[in-house]
Amino acid sequence: MPAIPFKDVDSHYDWAKDAIAVLADQGIINGTSATSFEPSNRITRADFMMMLVRMLDLNADVTSNFSDVSANAYYYKALGIVKTLGIANGAGGNKFNPGEFISRQDMMVLMSRAMDVTGKLDLSGTPSDLSGFKDKAKLAPYANDAAAKMVKAGIVQGSGSALNPTGQVTRAETAVMIYRLYLML
Repeated sequence: MPAIPFKDVDSHYDWAKDAIAVLADQGIINGTSATSFEPSNRITRADFMMMLVRMLDLNADVTSNFSDVSANAYYYKALGIVKTLGIANGAGGNKFNPGEFISRQDMMVLMSRAMDVTGKLDLSGTPSDLSGFKDKAKLAPYANDAAAKMVKAGIVQGSGSALNPTGQVTRAETAVMIYRLYLML
């Protein structure tokens, strides 16, 4: 197991240390500085997509992008790739809202769609796979199938009996979910 290069991934994050170490070693995730990961910070929609693009080694000719993505933004190419491939459709009006924090349900949808589009992993799930979560009714209709797939595959496990679909995701939680997906490929 590679060493964790970040000083702030301490014993509070034992549950995420392996994921963070492996993904950092593979160049899939970066810290917020050379020595900090800020595991408790929430993750933006753009940063999540960057991790997903790196993990899947996605490429495409980027000829257009979302209207709210500046050509000089560090995430321009990654968002252009996912738009071109049909993984991300945006938030309406040709916008992606890259600086907003991503919700758990949106993360599940984007991971599921990436697996469908790339054909790298054939996931399946049914509504019964969500039966153990007391808050499954809070899932947006567009996220139901993706959530079932992610739960059945073990990529998303929830917290106790809660899926927390509209909750925002921390950097440590994101690393764990990306890592679980990475191990399945």
